[in-house]
Amino acid sequence: MHNVIPFKYEGLDIRFNTEGWINATDIAKQFGKRPADWLKQEEVKEYLSVLADALNCDPESLLKTQRGRYDGGTWLHPKLGVRFAQWLDTRFAVWCDLHIDGLLRGEISLKQQFEKASAELEAGREVASLSGKGLAAWRWQKGALEARAEYWRQQLQMQLPLH
Repeated sequence: MHNVIPFKYEGLDIRFNTEGWINATDIAKQFGKRPADWLKQEEVKEYLSVLADALNCDPESLLKTQRGRYDGGTWLHPKLGVRFAQWLDTRFAVWCDLHIDGLLRGEISLKQQFEKASAELEAGREVASLSGKGLAAWRWQKGALEARAEYWRQQLQMQLPLH
């Protein structure tokens, strides 16, 4: 899954992509559940079928399962995210609804941009410290990552009201 945007919900890591797809595997694990258990329910199977008909697609295309250390897991179509979240926790479902809506409308806040740029910078630092190959790649990426994090830090500071 590309263009992954990390969010925090009560200290839990929640990953969406820019199209609003949500990583169900990560989230379910944090609530002590599994997406496969949700997908086995008859009402969920029916919902997938009806939604696929409404969107004129195959039910399988509403789910993306991929292997991978960083972007692996089961990703759910934006129209399934809230329904899945309701199975996990009601407050979390409301939070997801608001964030998916914002992603689909392109409303990523300055704070989120700054946090994302800072997280990428920190991830780059970690990779660089792990291997010589990472260090060589880090030299090429470091300046751009630092500049992006600094840019969003300045944007965030400009938005904060002075008291």
